[in-house]
Amino acid sequence: MEQRAFLTRVVQALERGGIAYAVTGSWASTTYGRPRTTHDLDIVLAITVEQAGKLALAFPPPIYADADWMQEAAAQGEFFNIIDPETGVKVDFWPLQPDAYSQQRFGRRRQETLAGHPVWMFAPEDVILSKLLWYQQSESERQMQDCIEVWKAQAGRLDTAYLNEWATRLGLMELLDGVKGA
Repeated sequence: MEQRAFLTRVVQALERGGIAYAVTGSWASTTYGRPRTTHDLDIVLAITVEQAGKLALAFPPPIYADADWMQEAAAQGEFFNIIDPETGVKVDFWPLQPDAYSQQRFGRRRQETLAGHPVWMFAPEDVILSKLLWYQQSESERQMQDCIEVWKAQAGRLDTAYLNEWATRLGLMELLDGVKGA
């Protein structure tokens, strides 16, 4: 099963389960920026232990979806994933964190069309900020390049006041200035 089809299947399972989610990572930056090849599927979830168990049931073998691990991760607010071993396609699920920025960006998510289907995705400003946070941890040039591509593609449509406020609050203003100047 290729990535787009797998992502669509995952999103449909999340929606059937009433699980609030937001697509993030490279799929979001590709949507708002420049298309690129990626093997990552990243989704932030607001999920309960019960919902995690039901989500696992939506992916029977040969799909790897360990219900015990998923429920434990949901209880602890930790990462988990689902893997299609036949293709190697993997979806990484990240728990919605309780900090102010995580809550703010989740509240700003919006529906976009991805793989021909409506999906919840972080707003482009939050894609930039999230990627800057990852860059701060990893210094991955790919993260920075994604920010620059989103900035350029969304020029004139971004909420720069929001970006500046949160970049300042998150200690990312110098990095954001670098994106703006690229």
